[in-house]
Amino acid sequence: MRKTLIPRRRFLVTTALAAAANGIRPAQVRAADRPALSFGVVADPQYADVAPAGTRHYRQSVAKLTEAVAHFNERDLAFAVNLGDLIDRDWASFDAILEPLARCQHRFHHVLGNHDFDVADADKARVPARLGRAERHGVFELGAWSFVVLDTNDVSLYAHPENTPAHTDARAAYERFAATGAPNAQTWNGAVGERQLEWFEATCRAAAQAGRRVIVMAHHPVHPEDAHNVWNSRQLLAVLSRHRNVVAWLNGHNHAGAFDVFDGVPCLTFRGMVETEQSNAYAVVLLYPDRMEVVGHGREPSRTLPFRSG
Repeated sequence: MRKTLIPRRRFLVTTALAAAANGIRPAQVRAADRPALSFGVVADPQYADVAPAGTRHYRQSVAKLTEAVAHFNERDLAFAVNLGDLIDRDWASFDAILEPLARCQHRFHHVLGNHDFDVADADKARVPARLGRAERHGVFELGAWSFVVLDTNDVSLYAHPENTPAHTDARAAYERFAATGAPNAQTWNGAVGERQLEWFEATCRAAAQAGRRVIVMAHHPVHPEDAHNVWNSRQLLAVLSRHRNVVAWLNGHNHAGAFDVFDGVPCLTFRGMVETEQSNAYAVVLLYPDRMEVVGHGREPSRTLPFRSG
């Protein structure tokens, strides 16, 4: 059954009436129940004009994303985010799947996914700009929140043309990691490079100095342990431990979804939109001072995720 958010006006009226019956002033209700901000989330549409393969129905993602955008347009959102793999393959796939996004009334931030680079070598460098990204990673700030967008394809075998230094370095890094027998030593995973890792650390530190909490958005998961995880998940988890203002890690990539808490940080893998012919998967996230509420739709479950204290 599709879940829907209660319209904001009706929710506030209902809450106020219930509060009045209990002797609570309306101002108290508004402060306690209104989120600081809300945003929409989709993960792994993986559109391509090809026949289904197993549980993946690539062509259906245009209609599914259209449904998600229509739902987002009915909500007072600060932004929306795609957690990677907007396409499955081929540069031409971007044209069709970007059409529903053009009708979104909220800005869409794109996280780069491994399948977004499943294009010709000559087109790989053009992928970030096609998705409206000036840089492959970055941060944007809203109120008391810093949203860090990481590029977990930074060091990978698919994001850089062959016969380039970046591809050669990634091949060497992969072979070293594969020799350890780690389950996530897969060619469809990648790593955050040293320079980006230093930037991530500095960004978390600057956010703390400004009194902002950090929510990380990436394509690959870092926790729990899984074959889909970013190669250098341990280094990234160490950053989360060092910076107590980091309160959540949100990602896609593993279409089955996953969830666990690391050192008080909820690590949530959103389910892949491309999976199944009919059922959709997307969410609206509401941020409160002490928690994150995920209102899931279709295959995405709803959750309440408490934040750790500083």
